[in-house]
Amino acid sequence: MTEVRWDGGANYEMVLDARSDASSAAVYDVLSNLSTHLDWAGTRQHRGFRLLSVNGIGPLETGTEFTSVGSIPMARSRWENSNVVVDARRPEALEFHTEAVAVWRSGERTEAVYEHRYEIVPDGTGSHVTYRLRQTAIENAPRRMRLPMMRTMTHRVMIPWYCKRGFKNLLRSAEHRGAMSEVAQAS
Repeated sequence: MTEVRWDGGANYEMVLDARSDASSAAVYDVLSNLSTHLDWAGTRQHRGFRLLSVNGIGPLETGTEFTSVGSIPMARSRWENSNVVVDARRPEALEFHTEAVAVWRSGERTEAVYEHRYEIVPDGTGSHVTYRLRQTAIENAPRRMRLPMMRTMTHRVMIPWYCKRGFKNLLRSAEHRGAMSEVAQAS
């Protein structure tokens, strides 16, 4: 399920919701391990919307700070991100907030604040995972985002489409790790 709430301005929220065959602990363990982010949100994500680097140590715990760099679709500029974990409760929730800055060729800067929250609930032998992305502030939006049609298309279609791919990658990674763990335990 995908749900978008947007006021047409700075307040934006997108929710992705899915069931995984991985246990809630397996999903949480992949999510809280920063090194996995470069796989499921990096190399396996669309090249125009992916993590390019992550600097920090894990596992993620409340108060952990890390930096990351992400690509921007149809742009050479990059998001330079400062992140802090505000809620880390294994295996049920992980939330981090991002202060993002992009500097454009013109010298203009876009600054935005995002909240990323993952809620993981056991569901039979697997889990039910909800990802909530909130944009709570943006200053000096990219020029193309100032055009009403492009802004609407980006918020209603493109952001959910790109994020859904990363979300599915996360769940597949957790399922793969869970299966590998079961094989190791059976040996």
